Amino acid sequence: MANCVPEREKIAREYRWNLEDIYASEQDWERDFQELEQRAGNFAKFSGKLADPKALLEALQEYEAMEKLLDKLFPYARMRRDEDNRVDRYQALTSRAQSLLVKFSTATSFLTPELIRLPKEFLASVLSDEAFEDFRVLLREIDRNREHTLSVEEERIIAMAGEMSAAPDTVYSMLTDADMKFPSVRNEEGESVELTQSNYIPLMMSKNREVRSAAFNALYETYQSFSATIPAIYEASIKADMFAARTARHASCLEAALFPDDVPVSVYDNLVQSVRGHLPMLNRFVACNGKRIGVKPMRMIDVYVPAVEGFDIRLPFDEAYKLVVDALGVLGKDYQELLETARHEGWIDAFENAGKSSGAYSWGSYCSHPFVLLNYKENLDSLLTIAHEMGHSLHTYFSNQAQPFLAAQYSLFVAEVASTTNEILVLFRLMDRYQDDPKAQAFLTYHLLDSFRSTVFRQTMFAEFERSAHEMAERGEALTAQNLNAVYGALNAQYYTSVEQDKLISLEWMRIPHFYRAFYVYKYATGFSAAMAIAVAIRDQGAPAVERYRKFLSLGCSLPPLEALKVAGVDMRNPQSVESALEEFDRLVERYEALTE
Repeated sequence: MANCVPEREKIAREYRWNLEDIYASEQDWERDFQELEQRAGNFAKFSGKLADPKALLEALQEYEAMEKLLDKLFPYARMRRDEDNRVDRYQALTSRAQSLLVKFSTATSFLTPELIRLPKEFLASVLSDEAFEDFRVLLREIDRNREHTLSVEEERIIAMAGEMSAAPDTVYSMLTDADMKFPSVRNEEGESVELTQSNYIPLMMSKNREVRSAAFNALYETYQSFSATIPAIYEASIKADMFAARTARHASCLEAALFPDDVPVSVYDNLVQSVRGHLPMLNRFVACNGKRIGVKPMRMIDVYVPAVEGFDIRLPFDEAYKLVVDALGVLGKDYQELLETARHEGWIDAFENAGKSSGAYSWGSYCSHPFVLLNYKENLDSLLTIAHEMGHSLHTYFSNQAQPFLAAQYSLFVAEVASTTNEILVLFRLMDRYQDDPKAQAFLTYHLLDSFRSTVFRQTMFAEFERSAHEMAERGEALTAQNLNAVYGALNAQYYTSVEQDKLISLEWMRIPHFYRAFYVYKYATGFSAAMAIAVAIRDQGAPAVERYRKFLSLGCSLPPLEALKVAGVDMRNPQSVESALEEFDRLVERYEALTE
């Protein structure tokens, strides 16, 4: 009999998050929903009056109050749905919250164009007024958006289109997390297990090549059966990106995506150029692993297999969590205490259940604490995922504590820095703990190298695919499965020259949900590079580096992201920031080869 994924009610309560910390009941959610709907309907009373500082202040205060309600309503609804995507009630909550988001955006859409029509001197005078202290970040961003803002009526129409723009992501999520079913495969023990998005990678880490091959074929043959549907969904997502970019007068979808973070395209280009310059060393690492695991030729089904035997970390969730807390003690006792609070006060949803969204994330509301979704398995990857997502959560917590609501949400450009810093610090701590164990050193060095592979090299390859797909659409080319598979397959072959290319790997782009949040994936690579610099500084310098980093964690969006990283000691405008991380990768490959000879 297949080893089926348990239903949610079978998961012990202590391993499920407590979303009642946001709303004690759905009736409370409904009350706030109705209140926000009414307030959004009344917000038009401020239209045409923003030239009066008193009216502007009142409008901004009302805007903030509505944003705070939305900041509770939408995450609660979506996280409820993520508990079990099959539940109609939670699908409906999410749909209603999405509709309310559009209504709110439409109701407030006059705010930016009306303020931009006013003289720059007016905004300058308002920014110098202490009464507007909590709104300075918002007003500065409005001023920066001058050339990309349309008339009041045009912005209203664009806001009304927001629900349609969000539809591809919703449809893709429903298809892959709820409706799509994968066959059962045999694991290493010969047991039949239901293949899921969550257990695919653990199966691909199996020492048994037949298990890996079966999981690989089962996954991608299932995706191949949707070769008409998924490309159509992705094309719709890209068309929405094009609509947003062109109406806002950006030269391309890429420039439009980088603009909110105030990141120049040169940062994107420098990343790709630097990573491509180190592909020979990537393939030296991959080829080394092929020899270690005894496969010839090396295939894509083999790249996830840990190439070092005799050491692994397979801990129950509670023990893994304690290890993470111990390893992050370098960041301060208060940091550890918050981690303990998170574990025991319902921040974390730990285990997979039927219908639950795959992967992991940190989310929540300014008015509560962050929440973490996991699908924990007993391996080092999942242990590091704990560190990763708690890095997000504590970054959010410290920003929320230090900044007013509208200045607390840090940019997506820096969103992966704290999470990855945690991962690297945990690996450093484990290396210290097992410093006299050569097998442990080899295994942990391998894992750090594989993190480079999956986070810097792989995400940069994804970034190249995204750019190519958007450029194809911008040129008017059709985004068919054949065309998109060809682009992805060619990139994979360029990145993995030492690996025999399985034909099905060209479909891998179909299973990447981040592509429905355009041009996000490159931030994993830049974030990893910045995190490596920060973690090395903490290890080598101690307290001064920790102090810089902790200050960075409290900045929210009070500074532009590139300036915020400078506070932590990293300048991402300088190509050397990525280059230095990749040079560390090169050194680690040489160390790894020596350890595994």
